[in-house]
Amino acid sequence: MTRNPLPLIGLAAFGLMALQLCAQAQRLRVTNPLDADRSQEVIETPLTQVLAQLRIPPEKLQFLVAEDAASKRRIPSQLYSARPGAEPDTLLLLVQLPAKGAEEIAFRVDPAAPAQEPLVFGREATERKDDFAWENQLTAYRIYGPALEATGEITSGIDVWSKRVPNFVIDSFYKRDHEGAITHNPALSYHKDNGQGLDSYYVGPTRGCGGTAVFVEGKLIVSKNYTVLRKLADGPIRFAFEVTYAPWAAGGTTVTETKRITLDAGTHLNRIDAQFAFSGPATLEFAAGIAVHEGAAAEFPDANGVASVWDTPQDPSAGRIPTGLVASAAQRAETRAAAGHALMLFTRHSGEPFTYYAGSGWSKADMPTPEAWNSYLKAQLLQIEHPLTVQWTGK
Repeated sequence: MTRNPLPLIGLAAFGLMALQLCAQAQRLRVTNPLDADRSQEVIETPLTQVLAQLRIPPEKLQFLVAEDAASKRRIPSQLYSARPGAEPDTLLLLVQLPAKGAEEIAFRVDPAAPAQEPLVFGREATERKDDFAWENQLTAYRIYGPALEATGEITSGIDVWSKRVPNFVIDSFYKRDHEGAITHNPALSYHKDNGQGLDSYYVGPTRGCGGTAVFVEGKLIVSKNYTVLRKLADGPIRFAFEVTYAPWAAGGTTVTETKRITLDAGTHLNRIDAQFAFSGPATLEFAAGIAVHEGAAAEFPDANGVASVWDTPQDPSAGRIPTGLVASAAQRAETRAAAGHALMLFTRHSGEPFTYYAGSGWSKADMPTPEAWNSYLKAQLLQIEHPLTVQWTGK
């Protein structure tokens, strides 16, 4: 039987195009300005630059592979848009650099490249009404929706799940907890440590690990559960979503909130972008908080830049659960211990956003001491205020 030569010709033509791309392509040089090593960190590059520098058509972006130019090690990447429902406009790359180090990243188009390993994950957990949970290799979180609010479980705080394994635990935690419920076996509960981790953090009506509130006369005036959730990005290196909250009365006015939560691979901290709308007063004071449970205390290792709690779990055998907040000086935050929380306070006009980072660790994983946790938080602040520099260069 005579074979049609066109597919082979097409492959040859594509191979020639790939070689031409390699010959013409610019490289991306990433530099660490700090005299300190940087662990995994996601950098952003506009796709308009990528297309212009690599001289490829937009339809080839889905096949773009990033590699360390020297070692040929593949660098995890993702096409991303921060605008809900919009086409991607940003290339994300997961890099890691030594102190004062640099890396050159080369690109190639390869439709046959294997799928990338997902390093972030999240979903609505219909097994438990409308829990929404998300995680990376280091830690896991969840928030609560309107179906749970209808049962009386009301909180807009952020819950923490502790883990000591890099693989995802959300599915397995819910599965074994369900099996424990139907078999009446409490040992299967996700409140018990099975060697991977557990849920031993009490969020209740608190702000948990990074929830927000209006701060009025020393009190936290809080919303109920989120009403609408929209997923923005689903990996492999960035998970992001937006939640909105029904209006509530605070500070003599009615406020509404939209919050965007972003968790990248390789970090303990969620980036949280919050925005409140209100009428009446010129400004209001808003709080981002981490709960201080009995037996713990608030610390501020960097004045107005870092808040930290070496917190107590519900099960004393579960060690300690450190939580923290980080905000750059540009956010004009004020730190304070009040209302049972370590707080960062932001004075804002209606519609004026603020950004902070909130996250947790575990003493039975990679944060064995308060000193290790506080050092981590201060290092994260330093990296936020001294970002990696990115420049296109020739070969």
